Amino acid sequence: MIKKPRTKSLKLLKLDAILPRLVHNHLKHGELQTEFARYSAGYRGEVALDYFLHDLDENSYLIFHDLRLPRDKEKKYYFQIDCLILHSSFGVLLEVKNLSGDLYFDHHFDQMKRTKNGVDETFPDPVNQVQQQKIYLESWLKRNQLPRIPLYSLVVLTNPKSFITLSPHYGEKAAHIIRAKGLANKVQQISTYHKETLSKKDLSKITSKLLKQHERHNPDLLKTYNINHTDIITGVFCPGCNHIPMRRERSTWVCSKCNIKSKDAHKKAIQDYAMIFEEPAKNKMLRRFLHIDSSTCMKNLLKSMNLTPSGPTNSATYQLQIPE
Repeated sequence: MIKKPRTKSLKLLKLDAILPRLVHNHLKHGELQTEFARYSAGYRGEVALDYFLHDLDENSYLIFHDLRLPRDKEKKYYFQIDCLILHSSFGVLLEVKNLSGDLYFDHHFDQMKRTKNGVDETFPDPVNQVQQQKIYLESWLKRNQLPRIPLYSLVVLTNPKSFITLSPHYGEKAAHIIRAKGLANKVQQISTYHKETLSKKDLSKITSKLLKQHERHNPDLLKTYNINHTDIITGVFCPGCNHIPMRRERSTWVCSKCNIKSKDAHKKAIQDYAMIFEEPAKNKMLRRFLHIDSSTCMKNLLKSMNLTPSGPTNSATYQLQIPE
């Protein structure tokens, strides 16, 4: 049973909003495009995992996607788990990798090298990563006075076209690397090692604490990549030809390039604003972003999206909705 569904990371959503609006020839464009491609591939890999998770008995396993939990009481540091499979007698942490090409796991330098189209890239050894996450989760269970159970860690490779080789003496760590198609068998094999130790009440308590302490990472990408507000192209994109900006005429958005008309093209622009800039927003700021002159028009558009202002009239702000 899925207890925490998968969602796109806020970084991926923000990159998707920023890239089309970044001024042409911006110095950070290539870096952002690379990050977007990497996060998109990662998300596709996690989605591909769902097919194989369905092979597990939904009445016996609880599944949590994309957990981000505090490492300390002060919530200064966090650790992330791509997927946690919880059983009444054990738990399995999954680090999901969707990489094509030749993958070489190097025990000597604790790294993974990917060779694709003659280009080499190095990554931290994902086996070490997921084993470290397991240590953090064990500490988290103890700190929250929750029942402790045996935990296992696996690196799941979801791209069937990747070619895997291991360095000499990679040793027992190799057992932590599996193809996605072998996941269910591996988990069921683990289940034969243990007897049930957690009651339904225990599982419910752990589930409640996991969901309560999960905190979605919300990075400020403008600050991270040193992007000025003036580097962001404003206006409403045409849903037909992607021209920007559309103009507002008689309660309708009109594209000056392809003449398509839309009643709700502003919704995507407001969503972009929410993803790119800090919240909350003022009527004046949103008018400037959407190229609207009338404050009443802007207010009505926001009202149609069930967004209401808070605070004094002359400085009222709107809490824009961030997609799940």
